[in-house]
Amino acid sequence: MPRRLSRRAGPEHPVLFVDADDFPPPPPMPPRPRAADALAPFRALLAAAETARLDELDVRRVGGAVLVAGERRPAEALLGGDALLDDGTAVVPIIVPARASRVLRAALTARFVLISGTLRSTEGVLAIEPDECADLRALAREWRGRG
Repeated sequence: MPRRLSRRAGPEHPVLFVDADDFPPPPPMPPRPRAADALAPFRALLAAAETARLDELDVRRVGGAVLVAGERRPAEALLGGDALLDDGTAVVPIIVPARASRVLRAALTARFVLISGTLRSTEGVLAIEPDECADLRALAREWRGRG
């Protein structure tokens, strides 16, 4: 037969919360990946380019070169960065360095991008610092034209 807990609040058992108003707000949820269907037409190209999936990136690869692709989304305060990259498996911020060229900045305005860059860790969040960027739609058209 179960017994009720008999401990009452006291000096050795302090009360954490007096009422529900004392509960801290839940932390904001990171953005959910949603680009899987939108990237379906590019799967063959991404496989041929051997791009890394964003959900496979981890702290062991920080500082290393990565080739990733996905849908560029606007930045969100929770993750920081200048934009977000969503490949359908995860969402990672894109951090554009101050020294970035106008060409790189212009390329990052495309909706679907292929990014060659460096994986960074900023305040405990993995992020991509692009070295080169290309419009994935233009690459797909060119790639299909060759095949």
